[in-house]
Amino acid sequence: MIRRVLAVATLVGAVLATLPAVAQAAPICQSGYLCNTQYFSDAARTNLVGVKTEFCSGEVSTWGRVTGYIKWSASPCG
Repeated sequence: MIRRVLAVATLVGAVLATLPAVAQAAPICQSGYLCNTQYFSDAARTNLVGVKTEFCSGEVSTWGRVTGYIKWSASPCG
């Protein structure tokens, strides 16, 4: 019984450790908005390592890495 509990706990820990930091993901971009998510390598947000831009047309452009350190913005489409 204890072995099963430990095995499950180990498995859950491994799964959570391998999930990307996107668990702290940016808000969902609403229709009618241009949204920009910048991903940084550190909490001070000094080193930009990736970007995701969701355009008014619905097109999405991405480059770089996804991390848990984000800066998110949204602008209404005009």
